[in-house]
Amino acid sequence: MPLTAEHPEDSTRSRMDAILQQFTDAAAIAGHTLTVQAAMGWMWRGDLDHARTSLRALPADKLRELSAAAAALSALADEIACETTGEAQP
Repeated sequence: MPLTAEHPEDSTRSRMDAILQQFTDAAAIAGHTLTVQAAMGWMWRGDLDHARTSLRALPADKLRELSAAAAALSALADEIACETTGEAQP
């Protein structure tokens, strides 16, 4: 967005607002990713209580996305494990 001679501060403010919004959105995505990684780490260790605490920090829509991704990952892991060992898939 180019600066205008009439109101350069409006244009600069709009650009700064857009940059701040992009940064805020990126920070939220990074925060969600770190929260999911923390929950996975707790589950890997078998600590359901800490995993639950981590997941409670996520909004409901992200929890649903995580649930779908986890189900797909679980199925894929089982498939690859069967390929690796030569077992029949369940």
